[in-house]
Amino acid sequence: MEHHSDRAFAARVFREEAEREGFARCGIARAGTPHGFERFRSWIEGGLQAGMGYLRDTMEARSHPDQILAGARSVICLAAPHPAGASRPADGTTVARYASGPDYHRTLREGAVRMAESAARRLDAPFTWRVCVDSTPIAERSFAAASGLGWIGKNGCLIDPSLGSFFLLAEIVTDLDLPPDDPIAERCGSCVRCLDACPTGAIVEDGIVDANRCLAYWTIEHRGEIPPAIAEAVGDRVFGCDDCQDACPWNAPLHDRSGAVAPTRAEWLGLGRGEFRRRYGQTALNRAGWRGLQRNAAIGAGCAADPADRVSLESAAGAGDRGLAGAARWALGRVPTRTDASGIGSARANVTGSEAR
Repeated sequence: MEHHSDRAFAARVFREEAEREGFARCGIARAGTPHGFERFRSWIEGGLQAGMGYLRDTMEARSHPDQILAGARSVICLAAPHPAGASRPADGTTVARYASGPDYHRTLREGAVRMAESAARRLDAPFTWRVCVDSTPIAERSFAAASGLGWIGKNGCLIDPSLGSFFLLAEIVTDLDLPPDDPIAERCGSCVRCLDACPTGAIVEDGIVDANRCLAYWTIEHRGEIPPAIAEAVGDRVFGCDDCQDACPWNAPLHDRSGAVAPTRAEWLGLGRGEFRRRYGQTALNRAGWRGLQRNAAIGAGCAADPADRVSLESAAGAGDRGLAGAARWALGRVPTRTDASGIGSARANVTGSEAR
């Protein structure tokens, strides 16, 4: 694979196989430290990763693909569109769009493996490769930006002019020396819609999100109790938060939420462990875990203050899981009893009647 024509042919083979596997984008970056990685290093050193200590532990490895694959020379970056988001149930609970459908870790990995295997059969030069999807320590957004798949927007998401930011990433690290693609220019301009939309002000500067404030972190990654100040902002979110992406004009044509209807708060709170495993064990929702999702639903019940949730919350308050029990107790302090609620309604009716008279 010494001649440029050979390298260009190999790159074309990978692109063709990527398209065959249904990937929307394929770009190639060099396997050296990607441009802009210092921003990630500063983010870690500033403690903005919150409780995700594994990011600090793997920080250096993420910029050195040769620690993933000895002799790595190229990173083939792949993008797959999110599935249609789950439709909201009657109580308005929301699940991040990317978590709809089968677990992307499995589906993207399987597609990238098939792609690499097909490319290997077509190329006559021996090479080694490794597929990475999310959990492998690699700076995937930085490499994807370096490969021309998009630019890193003000909300920290990778943005492609056609796909917006509603897509998932996978990588094939290889010892092949492939011609790299050129990055594309940042096109957010003066737009600050994502900053304005963030319910907790977590976007502290362009491209920098403080996970200590981010509702996606608290509802997916965090284990245990959620602080009251954060709980107040959780609202109807059971898993993740798409607010900054929903506000992005690059995503304007892409707000499809025609998937299966998400469960209501009551359904989440009443979900048994076995039923959770059966329905969601092979989805991205498993990242938050059974009790984590119930904790988030309990907090949502507190934010909604619907008396209909009291019975479920009273049961959850006695759970052995500290995060769920704490969330249920917090919510019970905000949810009126049915008697209280009817009293409030009667008082309002009396006031309205006296004013009418």
